[in-house]
Amino acid sequence: MERITRGDIWIVEPLGHPKPRPALIISINPVNDLCPNVLLIPITSKPGPLRVLLPDQPAITGLKVLSYAKCESLGPVHKSRLKKKTGHLPITDLQQIEAGIKRVLGL
Repeated sequence: MERITRGDIWIVEPLGHPKPRPALIISINPVNDLCPNVLLIPITSKPGPLRVLLPDQPAITGLKVLSYAKCESLGPVHKSRLKKKTGHLPITDLQQIEAGIKRVLGL
């Protein structure tokens, strides 16, 4: 499997969902390298109060439609559920995701 790094966007087969979905890897690289699970945030095309708009840069992100990070759905997924890397989120946009996570967690 390709190396999994923070900020990657992967197609994931989540448990309990009928079809694969894009998701953003948010766990730090040492966790990604050493643990069987990674922390990720699902990506959706539906806006919401706790969701962060992702850049409209399909060549970089691999996302073909306007998309949002579902910061309210942060959680672990086993690496075996990661199917294909589609892109990466620039570091400046990762900072907006971090702010969204802090809002969700009340930090």
